[in-house]
Amino acid sequence: MTNEMEYEWNLAYRIDHWIRFLAIVILVITGFYIHWPFMSGGPDSSIMESMRVVHFLSAYALVLGLVVRVYLAFNSRFLRDWKDFSIGKNLAGAPEMIAYYLFLKGTHKHYGRYNPLQAFAYLFIGLMIIFVSLTGAALYKGNAFGIINLAANFRWVSSLLGGESYVRIWHFVSMWIFILFILVHVYLSLMISATNRDGTFASIFTGYKLKKS
Repeated sequence: MTNEMEYEWNLAYRIDHWIRFLAIVILVITGFYIHWPFMSGGPDSSIMESMRVVHFLSAYALVLGLVVRVYLAFNSRFLRDWKDFSIGKNLAGAPEMIAYYLFLKGTHKHYGRYNPLQAFAYLFIGLMIIFVSLTGAALYKGNAFGIINLAANFRWVSSLLGGESYVRIWHFVSMWIFILFILVHVYLSLMISATNRDGTFASIFTGYKLKKS
């Protein structure tokens, strides 16, 4: 058996990944504050206004990160991986991966960069970014960067979800979905990296992963 380092993620993919990750972390922190001001000042303070502006900017970064990721999936010279997210292609392998993650199987078929469950999870998170952005826009009534009462242009979102109170609930639930996704994503990356000893977790920092053949 020979081991060699394989260039798994180029710089564009890694930067985009970390922009989306940092955007989600900042959105969670600022979102918690907007929901429950845990620092002095209250809902009408300058701190709250700053949190809303940072929340707004982070939302833009998250959406832009998704747009760039979709563009790379179809147009990257390094890796056009849009076919890896095909639902039909990944359904057949999903049961095997579920059994593997539940420790019911010791091995699984090699799927390349994404196994079927990863593909479904990443596709789901992409859709969740769209959903949380729409619900956030439907709630925004501030005045950041000259954008006044964005909610007025997204009333259709409130209508579809049954009113502003339900929009707030779904927006809050979405935040917890992102938190759970990050925790599971990091745990599984560490677990696979430790099990396979191939540098899976480190590859998102360095770009390189150990290829065993």
